[in-house]
Amino acid sequence: MIVEMKKLVLIGHRADRHQLFKALHKTGNVEIVRTRDIENTARLDNSLSTERAEANIARINFAFAYLKEQRKRAEVLAKRTEKTAHPYFYTPLKVPAVNQIVTMSYDDFAAIASKEEGLMKNVEDLEEVRTLQRENAQEVARLKEERTVHELFAFLKRPYDFYKDDPMFRVFVGYVPSQRAQELITYVSEAPLVTAQLPECGKVQPAVVVAHVSVADEVQGALQGFDFTRISYDGDKSPQQCVDHIDSELTRLEFESRDLLTRALVKCMFIADLKVLHDFYMVQLQQNKALDGFATTADSFVMEAWYPAEYEDELRETLDKTSDRFVYEFCAPEEGEVVPTYVRNSKIVEPYQDITNMYSAPAYGRDLDPNPIMSVFYFLLFGMMIADAAYGLLLALGAFIIFFIKKPVPGKGRLLLIVGMGGISTIIWGAIFGGWFGLDFNGNIMQGLHIGDALSKLQLINPLEGNGPLVLLGISFGLGFLHIVVGMLLNAINLIRKKKPLQALKEVGAWYIIFTGIILLAVGLLFLKDVPAVKYIGIVLMAAGALLIPVLNAVGKKGAKIVTSFLGGFGKLYDGVNILSDILSYARLFGLGLSGSVVALVVNQICQVVLGFFPANLIAIGYIICVPIFLVGHVFNIAISTLGAYVHNCRLQYIEFYGKFYEGGGHVFAPYGRNTKYTYLDLRR
Repeated sequence: MIVEMKKLVLIGHRADRHQLFKALHKTGNVEIVRTRDIENTARLDNSLSTERAEANIARINFAFAYLKEQRKRAEVLAKRTEKTAHPYFYTPLKVPAVNQIVTMSYDDFAAIASKEEGLMKNVEDLEEVRTLQRENAQEVARLKEERTVHELFAFLKRPYDFYKDDPMFRVFVGYVPSQRAQELITYVSEAPLVTAQLPECGKVQPAVVVAHVSVADEVQGALQGFDFTRISYDGDKSPQQCVDHIDSELTRLEFESRDLLTRALVKCMFIADLKVLHDFYMVQLQQNKALDGFATTADSFVMEAWYPAEYEDELRETLDKTSDRFVYEFCAPEEGEVVPTYVRNSKIVEPYQDITNMYSAPAYGRDLDPNPIMSVFYFLLFGMMIADAAYGLLLALGAFIIFFIKKPVPGKGRLLLIVGMGGISTIIWGAIFGGWFGLDFNGNIMQGLHIGDALSKLQLINPLEGNGPLVLLGISFGLGFLHIVVGMLLNAINLIRKKKPLQALKEVGAWYIIFTGIILLAVGLLFLKDVPAVKYIGIVLMAAGALLIPVLNAVGKKGAKIVTSFLGGFGKLYDGVNILSDILSYARLFGLGLSGSVVALVVNQICQVVLGFFPANLIAIGYIICVPIFLVGHVFNIAISTLGAYVHNCRLQYIEFYGKFYEGGGHVFAPYGRNTKYTYLDLRR
C-alpha cells in the first residue's frame, strides 16, 4: 500500500534551526527537501562544515580498514613467532564486527558528540602509527639492502678504510654479474701491475682490484666494460662488523615495529564508538544538505518537508513543543510536485519491496503498489525454477535460521527472507515433481530408508519421464499467461483510476474478450467436440474483441480521422504477437526446473558408478568416496539453481509483468537522519 503523503511548510527563527533538526530526527518520519525559490531570500553555504564531516568520515573509514589489517598482521606474527625466543602474544579483543549494525536510542546516539574530540584523537594516533610504521619499513628495507652488500664482502677481514687509494695504488671494491666473472678473472690474470681478490662466485662476483696508478685509468675503463659496480663504503668497521651492527639495528626495528603494532591494536576498543561517530557525521552531512536547501533571511528560514499524513498530529505536537516561534502549515501535494513514495505492506510482502525498488520505486500518484501481487508470483516462480523439495528444505531452514541468529535491524536481511520463503515454495513444487536430491523413489537408497512410498504419494508429475516434460512446459506457459493477464488487469485498474475507462477497455478489455474466445475455442476443439456451440462462441468472441479495438480507437475522432483511426486500430492487433512472445519467455521456468533435476540426477549417477567399482566387502570405502562427491555436487547445484531462480525471476517480474502496467520512476521516502551505516535508531526507546 502506498501511504498518503503531505507537505510541511515551516517558517522559523534561525536560532531554532538545530532544535528543529533534533526534533525532526527523533520523529523519524520527515524528509526535508529543498525549499522553492522565494523572493528576497538567500541560500546558506555550508561547504566548510560539509568538507569537515566528509574528511572525518574518510578518516574513520581509514581507521576501520587499518585496524582490520593490523589484526590480521598480529595473528600472522603471533603464529610465526610462537616457538621463537621472543614470541609475540596476541589475544584479540572481543569487539563488534565493523559491519555489524547496532540498535540504540536517540539519546545514546546524540551523546557521542561529547566523545568526538577524544575519538578523533585516537584516529589521529592511528594515522601517526601508520606513518611511523611506513618509516620503519623503509628503514628496514634500506638496511637489508645494505646488509646484502656487506655480506657479499664478508671475506674482507679489515675495515673498509684499509681498502682506499694511496699515492701508488688505486683500489676498486665492487662486483660484476656472475656471467662476466670469468672475463674479469682472465683480465686480472693477464693485465700487468694489477692484482685482485676474487672469492667464490654466487649470483654476483665480488672483487677487490688493486692497480698501479700508471694503469689505473685503463683498469677502470676495463672494469666498466665488465659491468663493474663500485661500492663506496668507508669507516673503521669491517664488512662483518657492519653486518653485525645492521642485525642489531634490524632487531631493534623489529621490536619497535611490534610496539607500534600493539599501540595500534589498543585502539580496537574504540571501534564501537567510532561506528556511532561515523553515523553522527553522516547525519551532519544530511543536516548540511538540508540547510543548503533552506530559503533564509538575516533572522529567519523557510523549510519544506514531506511526511506520511497519518503522522500529522504527532508532528504538530512535536513542533509545538520544540519552539513557540514556528509558523507552519500542512498541505496536500500540488500537481507536478515530486512526492516521495512511502510503501507499507505486511511482514510477508515487505521483503519483496526490495525487488521492486531495484527496478524502480512506484511513482506517487501514478502507480499502484505492485508488491502484494508481485510477491505471490515471485514466490510461485522461485520454487518452480528449483523444484527440489530437499533443496527447498535446506534453503528455508538455512535462511530463516541465519535471519533469527543475526536478528537484523528493520529494513535489513530481506534477501534472507526472500530466499527462505522461496525455499518453502521449492518444497511445494519439489514434492509435486518428486524432486528429493534427485533420488529415485524405487532405488535402493530410498527403499532402504523406507520413505520412497511415502514421498511418491506426494508426487503428481514426473518431469523426466513420459509426457512429464510437456506437462511441465504447459504449466510454465499457463503460469506465464496468468502472470501477464494479471499485469494487464492492473493496467486497466490504473487507467480507470486516471479516469480513462475507454482506454482501459481498448488496451485490456478487448484482449480479455479475445483471450476468452481463444480458451473457449481450444476447449471446444479438444474437450467438448460434441458441443459445437462452445467452439462457435469462442470464434464470435475472438472476432468481437478484434473488432472492438479499432472501434474504440476511432471513438472521439472527427471527420476523416474516424476512418484512419479505425483502420489504424487493426495495427493494434499486432500486440498479440508481443503477448505471445512474452508467454514464450516463461519457458525459462521449464528449462531451469529441468536442468536442476538433471544435474541432481547426474551427481547421483556418478555416485552409483563409483559404488559399482567396489565389491560388497569394500562398499564402505565406496561410500566414503561418494559422500564428498554427493555433497559438493548438490551444494553446487543448490547455489547455481538459487542464483538462477533469483535472477530470472526478477527478469520475469521486470520485463513481462511490470512492462504491462508499471511506470516507476518514484523517489523512495528517506526520513531525515535515517541514512546511517552502522547504527539503527530505535525511536521508541
